[in-house]
Amino acid sequence: MHSLKSRLAAWVFVPILACSAIDLVVTYRSADRVAAEVQHQLLKGSARIIAEQLAADGGASPAGVPPAAFELFADENQDRVFYAVRDADGRLVDGDAGLAAPFQIGRGEQDIYFKSRVRGQAVRVVAYVQELRDGGRITVEVAQTMRGHAAFRKRLFLITAREHLILLAMVLAALVVAFRSILRPLMRFSERVAQRQPGSLEQLDADAVPRELLPVIGALNGYVVRLDQTLSAYERFVASTAHHLRTSFAILTSQLNYGMRDERVTPEQKTLLAAMQNTTLQGAKVINQLLILASIEQGRQHAARAPASPATTLGDIVTSVIEELAPLAQRHDVELGLDASDASLALPTPPHLLREIAFNLIDNAIKYMDGPGVVSVQVRRAGEFALLRIVDTGPGIAPAHLDRVFERFYRADPGKPNSFGLGLSIVKEICDSLQGEIRLGTPEQGSGLQVDVRLPLAAAMPA
Repeated sequence: MHSLKSRLAAWVFVPILACSAIDLVVTYRSADRVAAEVQHQLLKGSARIIAEQLAADGGASPAGVPPAAFELFADENQDRVFYAVRDADGRLVDGDAGLAAPFQIGRGEQDIYFKSRVRGQAVRVVAYVQELRDGGRITVEVAQTMRGHAAFRKRLFLITAREHLILLAMVLAALVVAFRSILRPLMRFSERVAQRQPGSLEQLDADAVPRELLPVIGALNGYVVRLDQTLSAYERFVASTAHHLRTSFAILTSQLNYGMRDERVTPEQKTLLAAMQNTTLQGAKVINQLLILASIEQGRQHAARAPASPATTLGDIVTSVIEELAPLAQRHDVELGLDASDASLALPTPPHLLREIAFNLIDNAIKYMDGPGVVSVQVRRAGEFALLRIVDTGPGIAPAHLDRVFERFYRADPGKPNSFGLGLSIVKEICDSLQGEIRLGTPEQGSGLQVDVRLPLAAAMPA
């Protein structure tokens, strides 16, 4: 009973079912009374026919009982009918002696109904008193077995039970339709909540929702406000901490540079200082990458309140990144080039996010090259999207790692130096926040790695 539908159905359908059961019991008794009344009228009609015939004959009927008296009972149930005629003193004048006499008899045209047994069979009996013209009176008893009564009662009850079942089916169908109609706003509300972007702190709109959902929406909005305050405090703490860390790393780097320029430092000490400097630079890089991830999450949380970014030309960003990484490619003996660039592709995206995408992907392609190779970059239109394609001739990524390379701090090659497993994770987070996608695959030449990034163009972005 954890479902609202089940509870509502139980509270509505179960009482209806209980009332129907009670009504069926009452209906059964009513059917029994109706069947008994019908039988009473048949018995009384038969007794009056016999009594009137006897009264016309002065209390005796040499011709016997009129056939019409028993034709009333003709049906498919083949009930047995008994009769007895008694005088004023209760002596049997005609009929079946096995039919018991009534306990009491009034005067005038009166009828008394009672149950009895004749030769082991249950019967219903009517005793009808008929006054004679000479001042005497006779009592006519007519009895009928109970098969017709039981059959008539059963027919009445089955008709009513069938009507109840039809009514219950109609009620059940109406409940199903009503539940769907009543709970449809709740389902739409759940869909609205499910469609929200991860980390979104936008408050829910309380317009056009049933009043019963207003307390839920109010509670959720209150929680969103408190969560926003908590995250804002956390973001300020992270920003302050990062600022101090970056300052400390910058000071440490300056001190290491100063130490390496000192003439008194031996070659062994310079080697040690160079290793320390490299580690410091890598630590600063990790801090910067973590700050980028934090800024992406912060931007996603406040996306609804953030002003729209001016359009940025993707080709210009990629060109500047290639120029920046050209010395690195030369040191690794990698041929880096821009094969195709569409200068008309404008994206409503902050330039620093596009730079992070291009820089991380091209930087990875260069650094993960085992030897001399080629890294080609393309920027072109793909329908309503801008396509950034980076193809390298390196070792590629094994299929076993493709599903996990976007996880934070996951490294497909743990032995690779200066790798912290954050580059592809940052790219994936940015693509998700921009409603784009990134795919990894194998180039047409069959070796290396092909990375496709699709980002919506300015005209294709939803309002």
